[in-house]
Amino acid sequence: MEDMSSPERRSLTARLHGVYAGLPDGERKVADFVLDRPGELVAFTATELARETGVSNATVSRLFRRAGYDAYEEARQASRAMRATGSPLYLTERGPRSNAVSRHFAAEEEIVRATMAMTNPQSVRETTKRLATARHVRIAGFRNGYFASDYARALLSQVRPDVALLIRPGQTLAEGVAELGPEDVALVVGVRRRIARFTDIVRAIADTGCDVILIADNSIRETPRFVRWTLTCAVETPQPMDSYAGLLALLRLLAVETAAELGPAARRSLERIERAHEIMGELE
Repeated sequence: MEDMSSPERRSLTARLHGVYAGLPDGERKVADFVLDRPGELVAFTATELARETGVSNATVSRLFRRAGYDAYEEARQASRAMRATGSPLYLTERGPRSNAVSRHFAAEEEIVRATMAMTNPQSVRETTKRLATARHVRIAGFRNGYFASDYARALLSQVRPDVALLIRPGQTLAEGVAELGPEDVALVVGVRRRIARFTDIVRAIADTGCDVILIADNSIRETPRFVRWTLTCAVETPQPMDSYAGLLALLRLLAVETAAELGPAARRSLERIERAHEIMGELE
């Protein structure tokens, strides 16, 4: 097991917190600035950071050497790497909060537009045909992808039978994977900040012979080589926390097109559900 307490394995903020108590006033000013907005370090050269905090370049250099970096640029690269993984701490936006609602909706709109721009219509046709004709449809998502996978299950289960989450209550992941075969399809959601060994999980699913549809953001690496289709969604905005508006729009598109592919069968499925609702009086 890797030693996460060793300096080279600790994050930028963890390193600064680790040396904070012993910092002289000048270095503490710099540390306060960085800890308050760690993701913004990428925007400053050492000279600019010194000017922003009112200290000398030498003070900036001493702080980051004290934190275990060979040079200031290494700390900037660490900040850039954390932003790239989607860490909300490193994505936190500083600035005026005026027009927050309009800026938020503009960001959401752009996420959906960017996702649709990256969506290949031919891939949508192929994946929805497979979702319509597969024996079993199994859906998996972990961490940030979990709620989206359950959303996809809820949509698809309305228009065809035998749609379920890959991991069901009382099952291990391996037991869910072992049920799959060449007649089946697995829809896997893997947006950034994925769990460790995500690629191994997808590979295990693909090794059953079933077709795999992977939905991921553009930070995904290596995993697409093991799947039949990869659909990409945009997630990053100027705000803290990724947006999944594009991901949900893409999942809804797949469900709508799967229903169209199924035709009358989808309508019969919806009618059966509505009849059951009426008999049981479950809805208002």
